Amino acid sequence: MRREVIAQHLEHSILFKDCSVAEIANFAQMARVQVVPEGEYVYRIGDPSEIFYVIAVGETELILSSDDGGSKIVGRISPGGHFGETGILTNKPRSLSTRALCDLVVICFDKRYFRAAFLLNSRVHRQLDSALAERLRVAFLDQVDSSGNGYSKEDLTEADDVILFKNKNLSAIQLRRLARQRKEDVRESKAAKKTQAAIDEFSALTTPFLLTGESGTGKSIIARQIHMQSNRASGQFKKIDLREYESVAIERKLLGLEQSGFPFARARQAGFLEQASGGTIVLSHIDLMDHTLQEELVKIIKSSSYTHVDSDRRLAMQARIVFVSNHSLDHLQSTGKIIPELLSELGDQHFHVPPLRSHKEDIPRLVAHYLNRYSREYDKKIYKVSQETLGIFLNYDWPGNLTELSSVVRRAVMLATKDEINPDHILLGLPKTEGKWEYNILRIPWVRKFLTSTVFPMVPQVIIGCVLFIAVLFLIFGPTNPTSNIGLTLGWYIGWPLMFFSFFFLARTWCSVCSLAVPGTILQNIIKPTRNTPEFIKNKSGWIMAVLCILVFWVEIVWDAYNNNYLTGAIIVIITLGSILFSVLYSRRAWCRYLCPLGAVNAIFAMPSVVELRSNSHVCQNRCQSHACYKGDSENPGCPMFRHPYLVDNNRDCIMCAKCVKSCDNSSVQLNLRLAPQELWALETPRRADSFLIVAMGAIFFPFALQTKFSQLVSWIAITARQEGILIPEWLVGSILFFAVILIFQAGYYFMVMVQAWHARMDKRLLLSLFGYGFIPLILGGYMALHLEFFVRGAGRVVPNIQELFGKPFSYDNIRLISEDSTFVLQFLTILGGGLAALYATYRVIERALAGDSVTSKALVIPFSFIISLGFLFVFMV
Repeated sequence: MRREVIAQHLEHSILFKDCSVAEIANFAQMARVQVVPEGEYVYRIGDPSEIFYVIAVGETELILSSDDGGSKIVGRISPGGHFGETGILTNKPRSLSTRALCDLVVICFDKRYFRAAFLLNSRVHRQLDSALAERLRVAFLDQVDSSGNGYSKEDLTEADDVILFKNKNLSAIQLRRLARQRKEDVRESKAAKKTQAAIDEFSALTTPFLLTGESGTGKSIIARQIHMQSNRASGQFKKIDLREYESVAIERKLLGLEQSGFPFARARQAGFLEQASGGTIVLSHIDLMDHTLQEELVKIIKSSSYTHVDSDRRLAMQARIVFVSNHSLDHLQSTGKIIPELLSELGDQHFHVPPLRSHKEDIPRLVAHYLNRYSREYDKKIYKVSQETLGIFLNYDWPGNLTELSSVVRRAVMLATKDEINPDHILLGLPKTEGKWEYNILRIPWVRKFLTSTVFPMVPQVIIGCVLFIAVLFLIFGPTNPTSNIGLTLGWYIGWPLMFFSFFFLARTWCSVCSLAVPGTILQNIIKPTRNTPEFIKNKSGWIMAVLCILVFWVEIVWDAYNNNYLTGAIIVIITLGSILFSVLYSRRAWCRYLCPLGAVNAIFAMPSVVELRSNSHVCQNRCQSHACYKGDSENPGCPMFRHPYLVDNNRDCIMCAKCVKSCDNSSVQLNLRLAPQELWALETPRRADSFLIVAMGAIFFPFALQTKFSQLVSWIAITARQEGILIPEWLVGSILFFAVILIFQAGYYFMVMVQAWHARMDKRLLLSLFGYGFIPLILGGYMALHLEFFVRGAGRVVPNIQELFGKPFSYDNIRLISEDSTFVLQFLTILGGGLAALYATYRVIERALAGDSVTSKALVIPFSFIISLGFLFVFMV
């Protein structure tokens, strides 16, 4: 290459942009030219630092590598860029390798001339200083981002999980890890063998593929194992979670920007595809990717090349792309979250990772693996699991899959003091996520003192128990005139409304002070039963409680319990007998947790409450060793609801008894005032039975609000039928109407969910379980408004009831507590507040169902129309 041509190339370098033509001509006189074929190294890490390079033609990449074979591409350098100065300045060997991406022509200067000419030239030195400052910034960021071999701590932890599937072609890292594993052979399930077959198939190919499956099933582990078994094992394995990036930013992050002449400025601009060159890039939650970028990926896959977002220069695509989603392929197709062109490019390169519940025979092997891992991590020697514990593992459905199993075993290892895991160490469930807009009222001294004293809940229980005992006596032995019976007044016009008010202000506190369970608790303390609640009851408790709750309202409305003292007394006695029976047969409060119909109403309507009891999961994990809040201690029994505060993510499963507050020595338990009830849309395991009960309660509102008119309608139908010669009792007519209303609402709910799923392209199964939770605030607001009228109209009867009882002059006139107009204003505000809260909760439910897609008016029109219409009907009814 002639000196004039060398000078022209130097003029295009940012390093010499401030130099004169004469200076550049002098530099060209001392330069020599070197040609490096494509794929060859200009130098490797550890080589002597003798030459400084400026690129004239071609492109090179900078590679950080380690002794165990890991490597990381930190950038590319285009014509005009320079490299090699750091080793000369520090008198140390090369700290990275440089490889030609195509036939490369570089202009070379030896280190003596570099020091004599470039370092003494202030204009060149200034540009070198800028480049070196940028290199220092990037080197620091790279050190924060990952280790020198390109793998983060999370990556290495995940690499440890490759033993979950047998591997025929393990890397050195895996072999070292497997050498430390237990050598026992455990039976594999068909699902595990099918998974290994998919791993073997995909690792032999180079084309993109798709992994689907529920959250926590090990999709990333499988993707890593495929990478390690493939011929790309020496390249980088890079995971990109699309939830962490805005749709506008991800394209720039993925494709990168055209680079400047500074090599390490270029390293930060290198896109994910460049950084994973020669390796594998995993795009997690592909369903969140914008369709425009999906179309760009289709072009990249077809052409095996791409361009930076700000350039037309094409680069070779040297990374294998793996797509991962928590949704099924059918859902991705039906909702259009992945464009047909991309699905077509993937072809049959798809594997659905089965949930853990479908291959429970693998659980012993998985438990052994996690025991080994966490025993090493916590420096313990725990390798055994009792048969009873293993039975608990096998009976559980693991909604969190491998992630949840790993978490449960980890907590068990932390708790264990011997060499075996036993049932006391097992806390099933996923920890709640930390919420926002909360204030822990246990910080107020008198609140904590009250809840940790013997006063609560004993004193409230005694007071309510005495009132209830008096009410039952008068229901059975008192006057048959409903207006005169103080038992009916205490039950339906004071107790029942106050219970509905407490749902919003005190969550399930009513259950903790409920005296209906006191007789059973006393007998339980004497008998001390040890039986566990049957699995059938546990698994079907949502449906059982929903049915029993509906039956209670059926008795109240159809049989007019509000004016029947014997029937009201019978309801109280039957619920008390149920509590006694299950308290004698099973440990803790099995009736309250799994069967009580009043508890069902309380559980559902406590979810939008302004208070919640939760724990600080970090304290539970890192400081607690006894877990007395769940298991109990010598002074306080364990949680009566069989729930560890660490795992409570909703008010449905907590009766606010404060036993955990008394037992916790680490002040982990919190009693929070909250602004937004996140559980309505963020519940980890939404239940179809809950939505069924919520919709049923919405339907029951109407015959409940129209008690007099409902009874008149029933009588008119029965009389008309008798006139036509059809003898039909009024209770049967009332029952048919009552259940018909519920059936119509359930059918309407199902139809609305189906239309919403089709209209907005959502998962109908998720919507069926989750949609109902968004309606709870409005339905609770409706019932609170109705019971406000009950309380205002009827609570004042207690005074003339007592006067009549003692033979004093009495009058039932003018006993309203406030005027009808004032009552209606309060009712309207209650329903309005519930409606607004329901709109927001439903918006968040839709947001969750859309799985990251933006919420549009199209997705909201159906549920919002239903909520607004139902709200107007509620206002009209009250």
